Amino acid sequence: MNCRLGKGRPEDYAGDAIIALVYQGENRYRGVVKKIIDDAMERGHFSGEPNELFQVFPCDSLKAGRLIIAGLGKREKADFDSIRRAAAGAVRTVRKLKKAAYLPFDNSRQTLSPIIEGALLGNYRFDTLKADKKKIELVEISFFSGAPGISQTDIDRVRIITEGTIAARDLANLPANKLTPAILASEAKKLGRKHGIMVKELSEADLRRLKMEALLSVGKGSENRPRMVVWEYKGARKNDAPIVLVGKGVTFDSGGISLKPGEGMGAMKGDMSGAGAVISLIPTLAKLKPNINVIGITPLVENMPSGAAYRPGDILTASNGKTIEVISTDAEGRLILADALVYAGRYKPQYVIDIATLTGACMVALGIHICAGIMGNDQQLIDRLVKAGEESGERLWQLPLWREYREFLKTPAADMKNSGGRWGGAITAGSFLSNFAEGYKWAHLDIAGMDNEESGNHPFRYQGATGWGARLLARFILDRAAAK
Repeated sequence: MNCRLGKGRPEDYAGDAIIALVYQGENRYRGVVKKIIDDAMERGHFSGEPNELFQVFPCDSLKAGRLIIAGLGKREKADFDSIRRAAAGAVRTVRKLKKAAYLPFDNSRQTLSPIIEGALLGNYRFDTLKADKKKIELVEISFFSGAPGISQTDIDRVRIITEGTIAARDLANLPANKLTPAILASEAKKLGRKHGIMVKELSEADLRRLKMEALLSVGKGSENRPRMVVWEYKGARKNDAPIVLVGKGVTFDSGGISLKPGEGMGAMKGDMSGAGAVISLIPTLAKLKPNINVIGITPLVENMPSGAAYRPGDILTASNGKTIEVISTDAEGRLILADALVYAGRYKPQYVIDIATLTGACMVALGIHICAGIMGNDQQLIDRLVKAGEESGERLWQLPLWREYREFLKTPAADMKNSGGRWGGAITAGSFLSNFAEGYKWAHLDIAGMDNEESGNHPFRYQGATGWGARLLARFILDRAAAK
């Protein structure tokens, strides 16, 4: 999508439509646009309530010929997410047109980002695999701004970050027969070659040499063999400690021998959403070039039942020598992350952040489509990630990681078991991971429930994969680079 900074008077914009965002009971626009909105309000056609849309067409008073008015709700209750929703709802009404423009509704630099994000994410559709693709005509969006000093560079920065979410969506929307561990590794390498970032693929033999029995065991039951992808972005001095991102990449999760119910199992193609978010940062970093070093690690497996599959009761040895009794083969994500987190330590990291669709228990605790869970061993890191989540609209809520939760993982047969049972399941999963995230500052993001939109009614989360976490991680990295 071509995104441009709007220039000149909005009334003279020669595209197909202009879009105005309006707080409830307010109209701060001027000139022709103000008169049209005032008239719509006086006639009772529009009030500015959240998610309210009104279209004036034909509109002879404007060169564009069409005005879309989108409600933000009351100013005191509105936030950046309200802006994203309004911008996304509006773009859906103009998707069959060629060009559209958003008008400024205040003089704040901060409100420009959610408008751009809402516009691009609201315009998203996944029809790659359809023979009869719906033709999408919208090719250009302009953004007028009343804030001083806004440049095309500001527009491009937000666009690039948002395109990371779109790339993550595209990966997670692919079905498992189109995105095996080998194919996902190949896609990561293609991105690396295109953007000049080193991407290394570790084969099954490599993983065996690294003694990653936990990771390898999860993939034993599938004909699609395990992989691990490691990419390195070098934006700072060689000796600067990197931020290491670890993304769970289960390209399909049947549950293994501990088989999931058949209903809804198809959605388990998205169990690689954490890996998708990490891989999607390759072009983001290459284009924005922050002054920081970043490593991406994505363990990739398919969890299937077969005669070769790992079993409940098996005892596995992770690459740090710790032993794990398998209680459920459906608690597989933490096993592949365990070996990946140990591998992360070799980079002497500044921070390690893992992102994973890890537990249904997190959805029970926090609900779906509201926020993801976060826990870790460094409060400053957690606070910074929470801040990045607020900025990006991908919110996080901290869960405790007290040592008492490790009691749930005790077993006489091994150092720990891979499932702590029903109670506090999201936290005991985090407690399990903490055994492998030792010697560095670490945070764990459980994004279960945030990775997929079922209804298709959300303004900027099209039905299917949401690409959740890509913008959050990008903002966190850019904030850290700016703070250096």
